[in-house]
Amino acid sequence: MIKSLTRGTVVFEFEGKTATLQGEGYLRGHGSPDWVIYANSLVGWDVPHQREVLDDDVKTRLLAALLAAFRARGMTAVVE
Repeated sequence: MIKSLTRGTVVFEFEGKTATLQGEGYLRGHGSPDWVIYANSLVGWDVPHQREVLDDDVKTRLLAALLAAFRARGMTAVVE
């Protein structure tokens, strides 16, 4: 679930934990996606779970769920 979205970050809740990812929001209708998510910004969980490992399988599932959350809001997003 998307908890918050600014022009440069998205806070996403996944499996009871939150992660903050960097990205960029774009204007709709100009041939670009609404959002670009920077996969390399997903380095760990937010407090209080910051010491728990965020392995590649979880990252893949989290990014897929995040893209689905954008689609559910009628927005387009891509991961770079």
